[in-house]
Amino acid sequence: MILSVLAGCGNKTASTEPKQDQNSQTNQGQSSQQGTDNSGQNTASEDDIIQKIKNSGKLVMATSADYPPYEFHDISGGKDEITGFDVDIARAIAKELGVQLEIKDMAFDGVLPALLAKKVDIAIAAFTITEERKKSVNFSEPYLDGGQQIVTYKGSGIKGKEDLKGKTIGVQLSTTGEAEAKKIEGAKLKQFDRVDAVMLDLMNKRVDAAIVGSVVADAYLKLNPDKFEKAGDKLNSEQNGIPVRKEDTKLLEVVNKVLKDLKDSGEYDKLVQKWFVDFKPVEKK
Repeated sequence: MILSVLAGCGNKTASTEPKQDQNSQTNQGQSSQQGTDNSGQNTASEDDIIQKIKNSGKLVMATSADYPPYEFHDISGGKDEITGFDVDIARAIAKELGVQLEIKDMAFDGVLPALLAKKVDIAIAAFTITEERKKSVNFSEPYLDGGQQIVTYKGSGIKGKEDLKGKTIGVQLSTTGEAEAKKIEGAKLKQFDRVDAVMLDLMNKRVDAAIVGSVVADAYLKLNPDKFEKAGDKLNSEQNGIPVRKEDTKLLEVVNKVLKDLKDSGEYDKLVQKWFVDFKPVEKK
């Protein structure tokens, strides 16, 4: 069985080129016509994101809910609900701001473009902090350590990356798992929009191995110990952070405050226990 993930995140490397909608283009035009002194406008812009969120009564979060236990669709209660470690973090940020959380689920490679195009307020999707991403966004303080892990089907004979030459590796598009797979000489890549599709192909032996986040690998192995196994140690070490737009410095301060408060209060340790120790994936019916 595969996890109850209905729609297709990672320690992932998405394109950060935003698509401007008509409203953002209009705003840019108005800004250029209002004079050359932008110092006051920049300060207002920094404050406006907090006021905008409070005025709307909601914090709009972009994610890709296919990455248990970070974010995924849970249908165990008879309804489709997006939940997970990142979602609990997001709810704490929304609570700090005194608003409700609204989640927009999308393919992972569209999450950062949605943030940069101002279609959402924040993006939380198990993002690995990378130098390339830092060119476009600012990151919160790291909130979780991880890495990329090779997973194979039982009996594949693959013991580590040295056995992957000539093999087909399933990866999720725009992830650091994809980046690690590209480093393996002689391997073939099969790319997917969502990680649950990667693992389904692996279970059905349509790929020889998959490279996914180590925490996600653990979740799939917990549900399917007779189907999957790890091949070697983690390929790298990574840290997860929450990206915000460069200009949204006040929102970044709120995010970092919430992360610190969660850790200082002991609530962060409870969330780690809940999602990375006690988490029991539900079989898809």
